[in-house]
Amino acid sequence: MFQHSIPDMPSPFVPPGSDAIAALLIRLSTIDAPGPSALGVVQQQLQELMRFTGSPAGFIADIDTTTGEAPQLHTLGDLRWPSARQAQQAEGLWSQVLGEPRAVVYNHLPEGRHAEVTHFMGLPLRCCGIQVGMVGLANREGGYNDAWFEPLQPALAIIGSFVSAMQCQRRHRLAVEALNTARETLRNSEDHYHQMFEAAGVGIARVSLSGRLLEVNHRFTEITGRSREQLEQLNLQDVTHPDDLSADEALSSAALEGQHSRYTHEKRYVHPDGHVVWVMLTVALVRDALGRAQHFVSVCEDISERRRMEDAMTSAKAAERANKAKTDFLSRMSHELRTPLNAMLGFAQLLRVDPGNPINEVQRKKVGHIERAGAHLLAMLTDVLDLSRIEAGGLPLTLEPLRLSTVLDEATALVSNLVTQAELQLLITPLDEDLYLKADPVRLRQIIVNLLSNAIKYNRPNGRVMLEAQAVSSYVVISITDTGPGLSNEQQAHLFEPFNRLGAERTTVEGTGIGLVIVKRLIDLMRGRIEVSSQPGIGSSFRVWLPAARNPNPLMADPASGETRHMVRTSGWGGLDDGIASDTLTVLYAEDNAVNVELVRQVMRMRPRWQLEVARCGAEAIEMGRSAPPDLLLLDMHLGDMSGLDVSDALEHSASTAGIPRVALSADAMPDQIGAARQRGFLDYLTKPLDVDRLLKLLDVCAKQMDEAPEPLTNSDR
Repeated sequence: MFQHSIPDMPSPFVPPGSDAIAALLIRLSTIDAPGPSALGVVQQQLQELMRFTGSPAGFIADIDTTTGEAPQLHTLGDLRWPSARQAQQAEGLWSQVLGEPRAVVYNHLPEGRHAEVTHFMGLPLRCCGIQVGMVGLANREGGYNDAWFEPLQPALAIIGSFVSAMQCQRRHRLAVEALNTARETLRNSEDHYHQMFEAAGVGIARVSLSGRLLEVNHRFTEITGRSREQLEQLNLQDVTHPDDLSADEALSSAALEGQHSRYTHEKRYVHPDGHVVWVMLTVALVRDALGRAQHFVSVCEDISERRRMEDAMTSAKAAERANKAKTDFLSRMSHELRTPLNAMLGFAQLLRVDPGNPINEVQRKKVGHIERAGAHLLAMLTDVLDLSRIEAGGLPLTLEPLRLSTVLDEATALVSNLVTQAELQLLITPLDEDLYLKADPVRLRQIIVNLLSNAIKYNRPNGRVMLEAQAVSSYVVISITDTGPGLSNEQQAHLFEPFNRLGAERTTVEGTGIGLVIVKRLIDLMRGRIEVSSQPGIGSSFRVWLPAARNPNPLMADPASGETRHMVRTSGWGGLDDGIASDTLTVLYAEDNAVNVELVRQVMRMRPRWQLEVARCGAEAIEMGRSAPPDLLLLDMHLGDMSGLDVSDALEHSASTAGIPRVALSADAMPDQIGAARQRGFLDYLTKPLDVDRLLKLLDVCAKQMDEAPEPLTNSDR
């Protein structure tokens, strides 16, 4: 607020003369307000006008018609409108002036209605013919009249021009503020965009219509294996795998032709070192407001790991299918090859052991040749199948704590005939009975038998084979040493190669060349290792290292050291019909091959107590078994209409046949098939070619145990 000394003015309000007006105009035009603000000039001009008219209070109200803002009040003098209600009352005074072309005068305003205003004159302000505001003068002693309107027009024009300038300044200030705000918003938006662009977990690139890389983020440089500077000098085609270029070009061309605005596909990027990265690429075509293509935006995600997993799964499934096909093939081949071998070796054994039709010595030698050749062929078949199963991952192993002395006793018993025939000495170092190791019992015996057989075959006349074992740290080491010709360093380097007999093929010693390969892979599967040391002319030593184990039943006798676990291996193998009662026993043999039936029939003649009944298919075996339950079931695993397991299951579900002992006799020697028969309670699993002596001993033991057992023999009697 400004307070003024009011000059003595004539009353009533007489219009001023031209000289006074001229002086006023000069003062209004020469006001020099501090700073560039037009508002300060307008306020001083209002002071001059108040002084000139003798008004103790005054105000200027301006309205910016370009923005449509409400009038702004600039007050001087001793008038105050402190409340919103009083401001609204005062607003009625100038609102009337803004709508009038001339002055508006009120000399008798009601007290209190318009705050402290008692006399009022309002004068419109114009600039360039447009009303930009008004001047309000108040509380002159003696009041106002409109006779002053015309003389004051030049002064009002000057003030109006400055009010317009003040409005221009305000608009400029607002425009600058809006521009600065817009710039700050744009800057913040760009910063936010760049932060997101760089921090994105996927690769992002702007690509020109020709394929040139315009802008890339950090992740894109990682995916492509190049720096930002290198990429900005390249086309997208330069980092794309050559085999994916045609698909890229076709998709981008289709987008440019309007067939689609975005597309997604998998492709490969190539690093400078040749490393390939698979990506999932999503591309969008950016167009301007007129629909003209501007550039592409590519977003790529590294899916190399996912592709590797998919490829691994595909390979695993393919390998699984291949392994299954290989297993099926091996099973069929085993069956098909063992069936003719069964007839050849079976009848050769019959010629040799049949007491009713003895042969002379010359014939016996010939039969011996047949048996040895057949046994060699069977050994080769077994080795090849074992190796194939190992490579296919289809050889089941059961790792359990084993007493080593028991396994070594079984293995040495199996090679005892070979030792005698070769006229060698087998020297066995006494073992600690509490020496245990963790292994598969069948495969460990196979390993030892194979190594002992090699030590016997590849030895010198009157030579020695030494077998010993001892605990070393957390392992048990089994050593087999021979006094054979030994191996050179070159031979040792090729020792475990399949079908490589290291020159032994030029000798009379028979072999397959894969026995040691199987030994090594079996040892690897049982988490052990094999070592070889040899000197030409002195001999060789093979050492098998397998994990040691503790006695699982330290307070109980090992069943293997007393009674054997399988009925077919008890002490009744020896004599033929010794001490067996004369009651007739029946064997029901299910077999669809006539030659195999005839072989078993010939064997059964050597056990007159046993009567053979033959079923030619599975259904017939079930029917015969139910109508006249036999004492023993002898089942082939592959019958014409069903498997031997199916026959066993059908008879097991009938009360009259559930307790009949069952024995498998099959050319299918696959471990899973043997395991399935064992799980169903089969007493034994005989494989073809038939071991005649084993079948005869089985019949003897069954007959003896049936005589001793009042109840039918079951699996618990083994």
